[in-house]
Amino acid sequence: MKLYSAPGTCATAMHIALEWIGKPYDVEHIDFATMKSEDYLKLNPSGVVPTLVDGDLALPEGSAILLYLVDQNPEAGIGPVAGSADRVHLHRWLAYLSGTLHPYFWPVFAPMRFTTDANGYDEVTAAAKQLVDKALTQIDQHLEGREWMVGEGKSVADAFLYAMASWSYGFEKSTSEYKNIDALVCKLAADPAVLKVHAAQGTSPKVPVAA
Repeated sequence: MKLYSAPGTCATAMHIALEWIGKPYDVEHIDFATMKSEDYLKLNPSGVVPTLVDGDLALPEGSAILLYLVDQNPEAGIGPVAGSADRVHLHRWLAYLSGTLHPYFWPVFAPMRFTTDANGYDEVTAAAKQLVDKALTQIDQHLEGREWMVGEGKSVADAFLYAMASWSYGFEKSTSEYKNIDALVCKLAADPAVLKVHAAQGTSPKVPVAA
């Protein structure tokens, strides 16, 4: 399998999942220009990352890739298997992370995409951060009394949350203020597979990693 990714993006979650699986894979980190190239658009018409290529299959969309990896590698234990009691909750939280939390970040990082008024960027960003806060608060409440997003062990849902929650450590209301999310991020930041992914990206965890 080959993953097309970019450092610091949500594709970090797919990279972590591949490391957890422990089978051989390739990762190619690509820049914005490459994402819009003719060859890449044949794989992913949206011109974004991630894209997973497995044989003749070219699969875009982060949540779809994560579910595919769970189902193709049941022995890896990176998510509830199809038909299990927790599987519906995995679908729920992957949908929430990809369809609610992730879009809330876009106006923060690219406000020019959401207004034609160049003087209105600050307002767009402020409104988006309120929505990020709303979503992170809901996730934090869900994690109360839990170690992981779904079930009793870590899963691809936690990897997805790790990638996105890391983005807001520099916000006025930092991820560190959501104690349950912060605890989960800190645990994963010390995970050997996660550290290997950071090394491959040339990035570092946003939280201190315990020795």
